[in-house]
Amino acid sequence: MKILDILKSSVSGQFEIGRVSLAIGGFATVVTPIVFESIDMFHNGFHFDVTAWCVAYPGGLVALVAGGVLAIGNKSKQEAQAQQIAANVSDQSTEATT
Repeated sequence: MKILDILKSSVSGQFEIGRVSLAIGGFATVVTPIVFESIDMFHNGFHFDVTAWCVAYPGGLVALVAGGVLAIGNKSKQEAQAQQIAANVSDQSTEATT
C-alpha cells in the first residue's frame, strides 16, 4: 500500500477531493503556525508565548480534523448506498426482462 492510497476513495479507487483537502489542510495547519510564529519572533524579538500557542492551536486542529473526517465518512456512506441502490435496480430490471 502506498501512502497516496489513503487519499483515494474506498469505493471508486480515485482521488477524493475531501481526503486531499484534509491532507493539505492538515499539513498547512501544522506548518503555518510555526512559520508565522518564527516570522513574528524574528521581527519582534525572540519571545515565544507558550500559553497563547497552547490555548489557540489545538482547537483549530481538532475542528479541521473532525470536519474532514465527518465529510469523508458521510461521502463514503452515500457512495455505498448509491451502489446498493444501483445494484438493486439492475437486479430488478434483469428479473423483469426474463
